[in-house]
Amino acid sequence: MTITALPRMGSGRISEAKRLRFHADVHEVVAWMRQYVARLGFAPVARSWLYALESEGIITKGDFTWAGKWLADRRKEGLIPFELVGADSTRALSGSDVYDKEETPREYINRQLRESLDQAKHYWPASYWKHQEYFPIIWTEKRDLIKLFEPELPNAIRRFASKGQADVNSRVALIQECDWAELQGLEPVILYCGDLDPMGVKMSDAIAENLRPLAKVLNWDDYLEDMADDGRIVRFGLNAEFVDNAGLLWIDGLETSSGDDLANPNHKHHKFAYVQDYLETYGPRKVEANALIANPTAARSLIRDELWQWLSHSGHKQWESENKAASSEATGHVDAITRMLAMFDSVGALYNPRRLEQAVNNGLNSLPPAAN
Repeated sequence: MTITALPRMGSGRISEAKRLRFHADVHEVVAWMRQYVARLGFAPVARSWLYALESEGIITKGDFTWAGKWLADRRKEGLIPFELVGADSTRALSGSDVYDKEETPREYINRQLRESLDQAKHYWPASYWKHQEYFPIIWTEKRDLIKLFEPELPNAIRRFASKGQADVNSRVALIQECDWAELQGLEPVILYCGDLDPMGVKMSDAIAENLRPLAKVLNWDDYLEDMADDGRIVRFGLNAEFVDNAGLLWIDGLETSSGDDLANPNHKHHKFAYVQDYLETYGPRKVEANALIANPTAARSLIRDELWQWLSHSGHKQWESENKAASSEATGHVDAITRMLAMFDSVGALYNPRRLEQAVNNGLNSLPPAAN
């Protein structure tokens, strides 16, 4: 299913026929959104829907304000289901009433025992980094890119979305992660994925520059220079070759959120070096990183190909092997403890403190003496 525009109700007196037509058109947009969500495996946040609409040629960057209001209004009217638009975690409700739902202490203890024993089976003692040389950190401009990439990311991989220029706290946290990696004998790597537009390219080219003042405060500036010199600060996307191979949509012009076009010689930033360099290389066109949601297979291939240039397959397998062996041993102990608890319960000792104490003491008395 394809759509070419967001339907508008129009102004003035609205006839019943026109209202029904509008609702039917919105229903088609909803069907298209459902297809998008099914393909992605998650619901993009409201801002990402605007980029998705732009990448499909349905709106332009200058339409973002009214299109954002259009989406919000349709949700308020109940025409677009709430679950189709992801929640912004920075605005999520917090606080909860934490209590135990069991009606009796025995039921509560049974649950705690079951959960503890089940958790023990997942004993996983070896760090992912034990058999690795590099410590890659994924940095994206948009949060939904992280969601796209996550199926290809081992849990230990640090990742964050900067929502444009990373704030001071994010940059400090990034430096601290790199410092931790150095202390573990690993070589940190920053892998950045952002928009293919003048500002997106400028941001990726200036990562070291933006980190440098904070690195100096944290006494990490020499290590940062080593990373930059060794090619361990990498922009892996978006680039023109990938965009063309993945069939992503180029947007004509360099329209900004204000509706102005950087490609226009009258734009106040048009003659800036970063804009002129971009125009010389790519011409007056761009691709927003959120366009990747149109091709999640290509997106995951992109991160997989880059990530495994820095991770060791053999190290990954060794990490899995060590932890599976440890988990298997823990499972054996859990099974033995489960049988012991079942035996105590069968003789009425498990929930009888006196009998349980007697059983434990008898068991301890039967143990061989400790070695000197």
